[in-house]
Amino acid sequence: MNPIVQQSTSEIPHWQDVWQRYRGNLPRHCMGVSRHLQASLMHALNPQHRQLRLSYEPYISLVGSEGARLTDLAGWLSISKQACNQTVNQLQRAGDLLRAPDPGGGRAKQVMLTQRGRELVAQGSRLAAKVEREYAGLIGQQAFSELVEHLSKLHDGLGLPGRRPARQRPSNVGSLLPRVTGHMLQRLMELTRSRGHPGLKMSFAQVLTLIGPDGGRIQQMARIQEVSKQAISAVANELERQAYIRREPDPAGHRQVLLKLTGRGQQLLSDSVGSIEQLEGELELVTGAAALRGFKLHIRQLYEALHLEEEVFGGAAAAPAAAADVQHLARRLQRQLGRAGAVQLARLLLDQRTGGPMSAVPVD
Repeated sequence: MNPIVQQSTSEIPHWQDVWQRYRGNLPRHCMGVSRHLQASLMHALNPQHRQLRLSYEPYISLVGSEGARLTDLAGWLSISKQACNQTVNQLQRAGDLLRAPDPGGGRAKQVMLTQRGRELVAQGSRLAAKVEREYAGLIGQQAFSELVEHLSKLHDGLGLPGRRPARQRPSNVGSLLPRVTGHMLQRLMELTRSRGHPGLKMSFAQVLTLIGPDGGRIQQMARIQEVSKQAISAVANELERQAYIRREPDPAGHRQVLLKLTGRGQQLLSDSVGSIEQLEGELELVTGAAALRGFKLHIRQLYEALHLEEEVFGGAAAAPAAAADVQHLARRLQRQLGRAGAVQLARLLLDQRTGGPMSAVPVD
């Protein structure tokens, strides 16, 4: 048996300090807020755009009102022309993009938004502005404005997703934050691989980032990230093969299992904390120390105000699993229905419970 797997928590130096830094750090806060923002937009857009995926957003926003060559689009996204072409084909079949002759002449084609694509961009911008107003209400308008300013500076300083003219760059948090977060996660993976984890993959974050002090549950991970349990199980299987996690019976029963870190997994967390510190040093060179401190402060405030991942790391985790499920469902329904729709649903549920109309329930 691999001796690293048998290593106990106490054998890893300063484990409690490592755990606290792993629990609360800039990439985690960015990832949590970005996930919340994108899920909010997807829930609102899906009734009219059922084929829409989160991965389509960079393509649609980068094409913009002026269009773009496929080679330029691939370069801005740092992917191959073939991979870019596949996604453009999917968006073309969905009716959001089209190919037109390049104004520069020759046989080149330019990718353009269709009328449906322009409507999608406009609708997405309105919804993103609404979510941003909600965020500003949570942490204060000044703090939110400073967060946007720091985020924009970091985005441009990193050259994400490519050095387009300033007037064509994204200007809202809905576009900026996912790209900055993606850069952070990609860079963290590279840095942590170099610390003795060559088999590390981006997909591992779906499981590793949601293992709390008492372990993690596949169903919970799938629900938080809004992916299938099968997808989480596949990642967990690979992590188990690489000896980063092990499975234990869940004390809550119901034939469930807990995913827990092995000694090797604990070492991975310790190494990732070192990578986070190195990453923050790189980001500080881009924005300056004061701007990075401001960004870290405000994104943490927003992460905490949204009560993200509390059921994994604390707060809502103290409640029974059923209560946590209800809380998650309530937040999701409110995002989808809006406040007035959520109040109407509450009235209907109360009607069912009491056997009579509950028109006295106020909307405001």
